[in-house]
Amino acid sequence: MTTESSAVGTRVGADQSPPLDVGYGRAGDRVTAALREMIANGQLEPGEHLRQDELATRLGSTRVPVREAFKTLAAEGVLHHRRNHGHYVAKLTAAELAEICWLRDACENRLAATARRPGEDELAGLRASNDAMYALTGGTAYEIVQADRLFHERFWVLSPMRIVAGETARMWALIQPYRSFMDYGEAVVSRMHGEHTEIVDALAAGDTARYCTAVELHQRHIYDVIDDLAAREDDGVAV
Repeated sequence: MTTESSAVGTRVGADQSPPLDVGYGRAGDRVTAALREMIANGQLEPGEHLRQDELATRLGSTRVPVREAFKTLAAEGVLHHRRNHGHYVAKLTAAELAEICWLRDACENRLAATARRPGEDELAGLRASNDAMYALTGGTAYEIVQADRLFHERFWVLSPMRIVAGETARMWALIQPYRSFMDYGEAVVSRMHGEHTEIVDALAAGDTARYCTAVELHQRHIYDVIDDLAAREDDGVAV
């Protein structure tokens, strides 16, 4: 393991439509961040048709930043543009979701393989994030997934591979709306907490092989969602 650190990025953390602070940052960036959050927390659902005027009013913006945000999110695959119809939240088939999960896993595994050994403060941050997620037991799927993501971001930055970290974050954003289909009851959150603990313990020991194995084992549960989505498609059930 090597020795340098960086940051992956920031997210809006509210579970309501994020307020846009007109005194900070570019309007297009603020609207983009707000739309990302609304998709992540289920306010905007996969397949939903997005209307510029409605969203501009909802976000206290004008149409120009909304249009700019649409272009950005469409380029990332978060939105899908249909000619003469407008923009829609991307709706993935089971096969497409499986491909994205495979890419996410490959990127995250590469980050694990190239990670440096964290310092004591970083280990404490990982443990605190894990415990904060566990404290949300009984909360909404969105709250738990957001806390899970924060934990993952803390170990992504241990790798010097910034482009791979960015791609991992992008894949995560595409997957996140579908994680709401998962069961986040007490047993599941307890299992996630235990798997996170193994990841932190492996990092603390400086055992790269153990760390990579722990990350791979932690990734497998999303495939239950893919199987469920495939079954719904076979039955003709809308998702």
